[in-house]
Amino acid sequence: MSQPVVYEFGSYRLDPSQQLLTHGGREIPLTPKAFQTLLVLVESQGRIVGKDELLRKVWPSTVVEEATLAQNVFTLRKQLQGEDDVQYIETLPKRGYRFVAKVRIAPPAHAETIPAEPAPATAGTAPPAKRLPYYLGAAAAVCAATLLLWRPWSHAGPEENRRIMLAVLPVQNLTGDPGQEYLADGLTDEVIADLGGLNPERLGVIARTSAMVYKQTNKNIRQIARELGVDYVLETSVREGPGQIRFTAQLIRTQDQTHVWAQNYQRSMSDILAMQSDLARTVAEQIRVKLPQAVVARLASQHPVSPEAYDAYFRGRYFWNKRTTEAMRTAERYFQQAIQADPAFAPSYAGLADCYQVMVNLNQMSPEEGFSRARAAAERALQLDGALAEAHTSLASIKGDYEWDWQGAESGYRRAIELNPNYATAHHWYGDFLAGTGRIEEGMAEMRKAQELDPLSPVIRVSAANMYCLLDRCSEAIQELQRTLDTFPDFVEAHEALAEIYGYLGRYEQSVAELGKEHEPPLGHVQVLRGFAAAKAGRTQEAVEIVRQIEAQTAEPHANYWAAIVYTGLGDKERAFARLESARQARDPYMPYLRSALPLKDLSPDPRLAELLRRMQMPN
Repeated sequence: MSQPVVYEFGSYRLDPSQQLLTHGGREIPLTPKAFQTLLVLVESQGRIVGKDELLRKVWPSTVVEEATLAQNVFTLRKQLQGEDDVQYIETLPKRGYRFVAKVRIAPPAHAETIPAEPAPATAGTAPPAKRLPYYLGAAAAVCAATLLLWRPWSHAGPEENRRIMLAVLPVQNLTGDPGQEYLADGLTDEVIADLGGLNPERLGVIARTSAMVYKQTNKNIRQIARELGVDYVLETSVREGPGQIRFTAQLIRTQDQTHVWAQNYQRSMSDILAMQSDLARTVAEQIRVKLPQAVVARLASQHPVSPEAYDAYFRGRYFWNKRTTEAMRTAERYFQQAIQADPAFAPSYAGLADCYQVMVNLNQMSPEEGFSRARAAAERALQLDGALAEAHTSLASIKGDYEWDWQGAESGYRRAIELNPNYATAHHWYGDFLAGTGRIEEGMAEMRKAQELDPLSPVIRVSAANMYCLLDRCSEAIQELQRTLDTFPDFVEAHEALAEIYGYLGRYEQSVAELGKEHEPPLGHVQVLRGFAAAKAGRTQEAVEIVRQIEAQTAEPHANYWAAIVYTGLGDKERAFARLESARQARDPYMPYLRSALPLKDLSPDPRLAELLRRMQMPN
């Protein structure tokens, strides 16, 4: 008769026939479900075991939540890491777990085998004495795990005195309906915003752009932590029930991939703000971040919001993040629906303000119409919630890019950062604003803060590259953009920025070649830079044809500014300044960035540029 299989890994022996895990002859207490979880992982060594597969195998006839599985894995890690300083179970976000230690198969060793049990005790008799330590040990393990899940992690060390970094991975849509993706993405945004506003001096939260890179990822927690520089990862998922959502959250410490805490929430859509507040407060407790009293009061005062308003708001943000012409119209419609459903919900107005500003950039609205609508929406948002950093940032952008209220813009950016230092967009836009007013070093400092909070954002990387070049560090700028294109090869703005830098350095053929990598676009910034580079490379006729096409687009809001760039490349400063004066009169939002525009650097020594900036009342 064949011997039952016994597995060995590290200094451990796992005996399925006796339901025993031993270490050096000593039994390691595990609950039956924890043992079964370990057995499934060991038998699948090297293979990713999905969460659904684990739930199905360990609880074959019971419906349980992911948090229960996370608690089992948490218990296993505590038991194993208490014996050897080795990683055994790897977490792969959104996917499952993998047993990474080498597993060997060996016959049962008699020295470590516990003798078979006598016949089961009859009713009313006590269990055999030699098994009592096992039951007590298992019970103690369960109690300890439960306490750890409900009490803050008690590790003492350097984290007590430094800023902790947290990444919120994209909420996983487990509703079974791809049409509900907007809900998952919307919750991702809101959880990031809530956690980012808790105690920014002690807790930094990675921004949405970088977090969303991991929406469909094969990377494990260790890789994500290394790329983002974070101490903790929050993994979440959402399901829907009749009139309710079920939200699961798991907090993982990246240093050793320990599951610090897991929790299930089941709330109606009208109570979703209260759920987010509960989640934020509990995460802060688990990573030992003390909340200021004002934050505690704010979290406790969340009022119900109309489910229809919140649903429409999530849909609006989902389409706004796509940044396409069609999507922006859809986003505007959903934000308006949210406002109609709940006129007191401030974020909907902030979303609408952001929508109108992007519409100006996409040439869907004139600067006059787009910025006036954006201002009205941002001001309404602040009337409803004066502490909304997003609305302060939007209003500051309007004041700087269109109204040329330089002092008001700077005050607005500073107020937004004061309210939420974790808001990467505020640092990013403030950095661009400072560079535009000639304060390049200060702008670079803000851009570094933005990159710390949103390290994978391609837009922020492009702005940082431009500033490197303004600081005569163009080689670093080129490296920054090449790294960006390694991750986002189709990001047109990175190709444009490289072309600008090559042109600034006099490498005009490289500039033309860089732009040639893109598909032929409609008339826009890529064509403008092609005209500039062609002019500088001596291909005058090509440049003249492009500027002719630009000037024919009389309804194009940026046509004058773009024509000025090509005329600068052609060396025709008279026409370049004439077009810039027309752009000034139209309040083109590119104008505040004249000082930091690389293609216009040839105009810097000309006194007419200083006079143009004076008429804009730009500070020296």
